[in-house]
Amino acid sequence: MIANPSFYKEEIRSGFLVTEKRKKVWAVELKMLEKLDEVCKKYNLTYYAYYGTLLGAVRHQGFIPWDDDIDVIMFRDDYEKFQEIAPKEFKEPYFYQNTYTDRVLWPLSKIRDSRTTAVEPQFQHLGSSFHQGIFIDIFPFDNVEDGINAQFNTFKEIQKLLWVAVVDPGTVIKALEEGQQLYLGTDFLIDYLQKNVQEKFKIFESFNCSCLGQSQQVNYLIEELYPDDISCKSVKKEWFQNTVYLPFEHLHIPAPAGYDQILIQCYGDYHQFVQGGSAHEDIILNPDIPYKKYFTGQL
Repeated sequence: MIANPSFYKEEIRSGFLVTEKRKKVWAVELKMLEKLDEVCKKYNLTYYAYYGTLLGAVRHQGFIPWDDDIDVIMFRDDYEKFQEIAPKEFKEPYFYQNTYTDRVLWPLSKIRDSRTTAVEPQFQHLGSSFHQGIFIDIFPFDNVEDGINAQFNTFKEIQKLLWVAVVDPGTVIKALEEGQQLYLGTDFLIDYLQKNVQEKFKIFESFNCSCLGQSQQVNYLIEELYPDDISCKSVKKEWFQNTVYLPFEHLHIPAPAGYDQILIQCYGDYHQFVQGGSAHEDIILNPDIPYKKYFTGQL
């Protein structure tokens, strides 16, 4: 936990009441961010604050008062290296969670603190067999369509096909049975569909690696494949050419030097406060109780 006891005091920030409990959640996440920074420096890997964390660093010099999470990104090449070393670097009380280390399928990673509780509705039924401590999110950033490389439209369709075959294989099987023309060969797809989730997901990630350097735009791929009203738009890779360090609570965290252009692209007039809930309003958060005790009722 953070040594300075004054950090935990309830206070009003930007007209919003930040409770002691929220401060405790923040403290858990900040310690994990420090550990992430330590590991990345050890292996010469680059990460950046992004999404609400980048916005908070620029606008509030810390958390957005009504937010309760930390998001960082890594470009695909460093992210793949990180996936290899993270399981051995994040030991108890921490846990590195991704498709290969836990009962989950998602195209990002989390670092969790097992001394705490963060139960998401979709994982409630898994109980303590699934790691459900407070977390920070690590998103891989991939090259995406930029309108310059005409071949990238094909890459995007292949990415989507590989992903759908992981999360909804029945759709691809039906397409094959109907004789639809797909972007990958029938023999390849039949073999791919017979693999387990982790094997298919590895091929999906390997294809994303093969797209490195093929465009001037980057994004979290799932937001690119399935855009909605709250998705962040793709941004120019050149905006990440240099790194700056921005104050974030008691830390200084790495951010892309082009953060102003990025935030405008993602949020428009980002200096205008839009007070609301975090993306985790439906999560049961408890910084004082281990998730295993929460599920066994040992409170």
